[in-house]
Amino acid sequence: MRFLFFIAAIFMISCGDPVATESRADKLAKSICGCTTALLELNKPGQASADSLAFRNIATAYDKTKACVAALGIKPEDREALTVLLPIKCPELAQHEGLVTELLAE
Repeated sequence: MRFLFFIAAIFMISCGDPVATESRADKLAKSICGCTTALLELNKPGQASADSLAFRNIATAYDKTKACVAALGIKPEDREALTVLLPIKCPELAQHEGLVTELLAE
């Protein structure tokens, strides 16, 4: 009888709702969005300016963004899923198609 109770308890525990896990592409999309925050903030129309200091700040943020994304280790097979997920996870980044293409190309 104890054995049946033990089996029933294990069955009930194992048949519980599975925990929704994030896919690799979900995690990468979220990380890419985090990497690009500073760059996108500097590229806003109100923030952009023609002076050389603003340009240097944008160039520095761009270099940091590229390094951050490169450190994520995006595999070629991840790129297709990321092109679908980035507009959902990070709509502000998706507005800059050229930037997304450039970041995912490396």
